[in-house]
Amino acid sequence: MIEKEIIRLLQQDATIALVTIIDKNGSAPRLPGSKMIVEADGTLHGTIGGGRMEHEAHQAAVELVNGAAPSVREFDMRGSGAAEDSDMICGGVQLALIERLVPEMCSMFEAALDCFLNGAKGIWSIDITDPAQPVRSFLDLRHGVPADGDYKDIMRRRITSLVKSDGRKLVIDPLPRCGTVILVGAGHVSMELAKLADYVEFEVLVCDDRLEFSNAERFPMARFTHVVTDFQEIFKRVPVEEDSYILIMTRGHSYDQEVLGQALQTPARYIGMIGSRRKRAITYSNLRDQGFGDADFARVHCPVGISIGSESPKEIAVSIVAELIAARAGAL
Repeated sequence: MIEKEIIRLLQQDATIALVTIIDKNGSAPRLPGSKMIVEADGTLHGTIGGGRMEHEAHQAAVELVNGAAPSVREFDMRGSGAAEDSDMICGGVQLALIERLVPEMCSMFEAALDCFLNGAKGIWSIDITDPAQPVRSFLDLRHGVPADGDYKDIMRRRITSLVKSDGRKLVIDPLPRCGTVILVGAGHVSMELAKLADYVEFEVLVCDDRLEFSNAERFPMARFTHVVTDFQEIFKRVPVEEDSYILIMTRGHSYDQEVLGQALQTPARYIGMIGSRRKRAITYSNLRDQGFGDADFARVHCPVGISIGSESPKEIAVSIVAELIAARAGAL
């Protein structure tokens, strides 16, 4: 999360530039909400897509840190006419806000980081009515959603948006939601999967009925490890939300079936179960006898992971995390 790096720099009494993609039209390298930080000496953190566009934004950011005014810059990548450049022919137009961040703003970013670490129910609101004087504020939506704005829809879509309100022009920039991977089963694949999921910024929770498998030493990256006596009513003990990604890989087919039946009654964004197509057919047949149907099974990814010919626990973990990333990005 880029707020961590911003806090680190502001705590060092540095003044920095933040470049944010706030809108796009047509094909472009990064989505609205993409950010990069630029220090006074030109040191760069993050990316807004690379190439000539990023180079020009980087130059403008260095100038801003050294005294130039904030601005909203348009980058035309349609590559037409005399301005055509082989490095800017994506076919679209991107709008970037280049603003100054000063040490006095550190507490605001600390509040945003706290919100992110506790559920990411928050948004940045940046008034760019006068682009040379942007006014940034943070709204913590854990304390309620303001009535004067369609924040619920923006939070659901998690897309940075330009809006007009009472004659003002605002950038509404929701905090990203990393997503929570719930590993039900703590075997060899789960251990490799947890490492990769943590690396790509998913939160990780681990559940198993064996203490020697589900523990903090084995899963140091997990927010918590949970030992259950059995797998019945497991999601009454482990909270599942709309940004939860349930991965079912217990030590037995009957346990997997038990957990899948419960997972289908949760609002989880993603449900995956490890196993063969034969296992899937048997499991689904048994669950049909319990009242589940095609609409339920359409939510399940089984065999879990994208098809890359994976065999080892590490390779299987790569295939599964790739599918999780696709689900998080809305590409499934």
